[in-house]
Amino acid sequence: MRPRTHRSERRRIAAIAVLTAGTLLTGVPTASAAPSEPHCEYIDDSARPTVRPGDVSPAVRQVQCLVNQYSGYPRWLEEDGTYGLRTQDAVRWVQNCNGTTGGPDGIVGPSTWSRLYTPKPECAFQRPATEGTEQAEHP
Repeated sequence: MRPRTHRSERRRIAAIAVLTAGTLLTGVPTASAAPSEPHCEYIDDSARPTVRPGDVSPAVRQVQCLVNQYSGYPRWLEEDGTYGLRTQDAVRWVQNCNGTTGGPDGIVGPSTWSRLYTPKPECAFQRPATEGTEQAEHP
């Protein structure tokens, strides 16, 4: 036996079912669908090895991705896993802006990893309020 529901409740449930079915058929997300947040997944978020100029590794890719996605560094880094001069400049910028322990030495240790994941507000990438716009153009 079905439980009794108020007529307006049945209409609401029917409307949700229609919207859900329409979304499944058309692939168009509903208004309540949240935009996906960028996330760097080259290494586990809890893995934070020391990274230095000259290194080539997934950890370097993670650093490059975090600089691109979360820091306010004005240039886009190629996420190639090679710690070259551009990556070193970006890491030093992050270290200088955030005031990390050890200063802007270009070596990604515990303090720099922490600020790559959670930069100070004035050093962070400011997400645009409107979807579809970017803070800066990336070549």
